[in-house]
Amino acid sequence: MRGYHYLMRIGHLINTLARYASVLAPLFKEKGVQGFIRFVRSTYSGPWFEDSADIEQRLSKPLRLSFI
Repeated sequence: MRGYHYLMRIGHLINTLARYASVLAPLFKEKGVQGFIRFVRSTYSGPWFEDSADIEQRLSKPLRLSFI
């Protein structure tokens, strides 16, 4: 069951990348294959916020949803 879960997560990652392919194409051209994979991996596995001040600043603004 664990293997199935990992496959579903990889599938979700590939689906998300395909949805935003037009936005990611210039980044891919700029960084190359290995740089792009490194960028995706660090984005997917790394922390998104630097410190608590960044989180507090984001929470102080009103919530705004946008659809691409």
